[in-house]
Amino acid sequence: MGGYANGNYEPFIGTFTGIYNSMLGADTPYEILINGLKDGLTVNYDITVSMDDDLDSDNKKVQIIVVEDNIMSYWGSVGIDHNARNVARYWISTEDLDISSSDDYQTFSGSFVIDDEAWNPDSIKIISMVQDYNTYAIHQVQELNVNQFDTDQDGIMNSEDNCMTDYNPGQEDIDGDGIGDECDPCDNENIFVLGNVNGDLWYYDDVSLEPSVSVDLFDVLRLVEIVESNDTESCGYQAADFTGEGDVNTFDIYALVGLIMDGTV
Repeated sequence: MGGYANGNYEPFIGTFTGIYNSMLGADTPYEILINGLKDGLTVNYDITVSMDDDLDSDNKKVQIIVVEDNIMSYWGSVGIDHNARNVARYWISTEDLDISSSDDYQTFSGSFVIDDEAWNPDSIKIISMVQDYNTYAIHQVQELNVNQFDTDQDGIMNSEDNCMTDYNPGQEDIDGDGIGDECDPCDNENIFVLGNVNGDLWYYDDVSLEPSVSVDLFDVLRLVEIVESNDTESCGYQAADFTGEGDVNTFDIYALVGLIMDGTV
């Protein structure tokens, strides 16, 4: 419902109330699902429009708009600041909707960059709507803050999900490294124990068949490679921080050599 900046909505009630009431309870065959991945200030989105009933696609369009919510805007006509909702910042596109039958769906994908100097990154939303360009009626609208993406649809927002692209509603993380078991390439608790930098050097005892690890010169050589190449992504990196500084460097090499020479690993 529209209104003036001073909060007076009366002039608009007679204009729009009838239209609004006439649309209450109306059925729409369309459902809109907004999802994506936010990487810093870059937003990659997927908007999927699906149908649960038949409706012709004649001149149906999908609007995709980037908005900023809850910003203070100066209204010169009354000389005050006013809290504005869903201010359009970037009209991405108007796409043709080609589906017309029950169970059909169509996905629109793209990306944009948040202007962190002019916009508040915490208040950026994507709004998508299905509109009939013959009558200009809007059949469905959906919005989502880009910080609330749930890429793997497991009920955990990306900002809190320890495996953003792998379904893991339980968020299991056996080694406590912040990467969920479903996507963690390194199971440090069972294989990559501290010192076992070259993690493939674990073996089975011939009698008990229980796994154990061997820490030796090969682990030192692998640690040297990690330090020289600044390889911070490997499992060995996680198993080599002997000094506990959160960074693997030459001091960790000296520490590992000393532990091997002392026979303490």
